[in-house]
Amino acid sequence: MKKASERYIRIKIKKWLHNANVFFRSERNKEVITFLLFLGLSFIFWVLQSLNEDVEASFKVPIRFTNIPDKVIVTNDYPQYLDIRIRDNGTTMMNYLIDRFTPIEIDFGQYQNKRGKFTIPLAKLSALVRKQLKNTTGLVSVFPDSLTLYYSQNQGAKYKIRLVGSVSPVPQCVINGEISSNLDSVTVYAPAYILNSIKTVETDSFILKNLSDTTIYNLSLRKIRGAKLVPDKIQVMIPVEEITMKKMMLPVKTENLPENLTMLLFPASVEVSYMLPISHFTKVTSEDVEIGVDYKQIGSNAGNKLAVRVLKAPSFVKHLQVVPDSVEYILEEKIL
Repeated sequence: MKKASERYIRIKIKKWLHNANVFFRSERNKEVITFLLFLGLSFIFWVLQSLNEDVEASFKVPIRFTNIPDKVIVTNDYPQYLDIRIRDNGTTMMNYLIDRFTPIEIDFGQYQNKRGKFTIPLAKLSALVRKQLKNTTGLVSVFPDSLTLYYSQNQGAKYKIRLVGSVSPVPQCVINGEISSNLDSVTVYAPAYILNSIKTVETDSFILKNLSDTTIYNLSLRKIRGAKLVPDKIQVMIPVEEITMKKMMLPVKTENLPENLTMLLFPASVEVSYMLPISHFTKVTSEDVEIGVDYKQIGSNAGNKLAVRVLKAPSFVKHLQVVPDSVEYILEEKIL
């Protein structure tokens, strides 16, 4: 078995050597190999030439603040990197790409003041970047061109949350109840002069349409420049419920009728239909809805008819209709 395997391997090697010999003896293949060789050499010369030419490239330089006291809270989002553009020969640029830039360190203690805010100008940022550059390297641009830091040493203050937005259900549903959130206030950390300017904390504006079921929605709080909100998001619950129709016969009441008169109405009762949330269907009775006419309308209505008005109805009752929407009347004087 072993001899057979060795024999098979020798045959394969001889076959491969034969094929290689045929390939390299072919005039056409020799031309291809020569072309590829010169192409490779040309690429190497082009790379070497490019490395000696000046080029521009962009890099990111990390930012690190040092010596921040434990009691200090940074209250704004500041860039974690400086985007710089530099110019030098290709070889130097390759070194920057391989070695990468170390974070530039900014000593918080050098800029700390009583206002709770300081700004590092472009000149200082450029100077910090140049410390990592070679003498031959030109600094073309730095972004951002300044760096502002807000900070606070106070315990923060609580502010009420105000929802800013609108919601609407599908036609077969209603908003059944108050829109609520898991928090009614948040803690704001900021310099004292910023805290004094805040009245309430608002949510980002939102529009929710065609809701068909109770919805819980995650909302971000609107950012305040120089302030840190804890937490910066809340959950809002919009109670949505399906509605159904309910009908009932109700007596028509009279309003503002003088004591010496009686009013006979034809018909004396009307059919009332309305839409309401399913959960309230059995709770609404004839005592919760009142229908009536106003004696004072007699002078403004033509003929002997008065329009039927809704005198009382729960707030969750929608699309209330009365049939008929007017009744005839007869006035009689009371006999004392």
